[in-house]
Amino acid sequence: MANGWKLNEGSVSYEIISEDQLWSVIVKTLSNQSKKTTTYKFGLLRAILENLYKVNERLEINFEQISRSFAKLYWNLVIENGFSQGGNSSIEKELKAFQVKHQIPKGISFDSIFEAQRYEITKVVEAKVLNKYVLGALYEDTERLIYGFSKKQKIVVLTSGSWEFLVKYQTTIFKLTNYELAKFLEGKNTEINKNIALNAIENLTKRESLKKYQDILVNNSGCECFYTERSLASGVRSIAVDHFIPWSFIHSDELWNFVITSQSLNSKKGSKLPAERYLRKLNQRNQFLSSIEDVQVRAAMEKYRFTQVVKFYQYAELNGFETGWCP
Repeated sequence: MANGWKLNEGSVSYEIISEDQLWSVIVKTLSNQSKKTTTYKFGLLRAILENLYKVNERLEINFEQISRSFAKLYWNLVIENGFSQGGNSSIEKELKAFQVKHQIPKGISFDSIFEAQRYEITKVVEAKVLNKYVLGALYEDTERLIYGFSKKQKIVVLTSGSWEFLVKYQTTIFKLTNYELAKFLEGKNTEINKNIALNAIENLTKRESLKKYQDILVNNSGCECFYTERSLASGVRSIAVDHFIPWSFIHSDELWNFVITSQSLNSKKGSKLPAERYLRKLNQRNQFLSSIEDVQVRAAMEKYRFTQVVKFYQYAELNGFETGWCP
């Protein structure tokens, strides 16, 4: 269907689909075989990858989650880094109009504006870009094999096969998406080259501060290193919040994946996977967090399932992340 972007909903295929078929539609969508007058398809695919760990038991991602990731990506591309999306880009026009309306200086990141502003621009992007052009277009380009969606219910739904595939190969898909996005931007921004764009794109949606998570963990599970169990001086810069499974695999900030350690150990660990024995300890800590009455903590832990964490750990190893790290 040439006009997939007009669809209000699309049902996903529940037939058994091979990995070869899924790879075929991903590569086709990212390649020149798929018509692209904007970067929207790259942006939506990245947003889906960043929300693989926020699905509910029905493998649904709500529009607010997708829209926030999408809005953050484009805000940091356009407003923070000054990368044009092309003269007819609706999202660039909306973002710049919002910037002028709120008198926000150039070079300011999405995380640095007020939460009320982040919410407002997310809803604008959802209504005027995602709903209007993008969801149906990528749905058709991927031959209805990756996701379905409903604008009425405001959900994107994956099948177990497509979710498993995206988790298993997300490092490769993420890199392919970033590379093709950088190539597209190079054509629209003659003053930059692909390598400059690619370096910027890699970390566009990485959170700037993890202080919120540090406070939650220290207040609820104490101020000691997760790996060594040594006490850490509270409130000083020696404390670090570590992604147990590296951010460069997860590409998402999840409370269940954060542990407290020292700055020096965090630097030594880098993008390595902790030794497998720490998985059980992580689960015990997360079971405790799941039992806490605090509304914010309970909401953050609502979708935690240890069986999935084990799978993420195994897939990270499969994607080449070094395992077995210990202090």
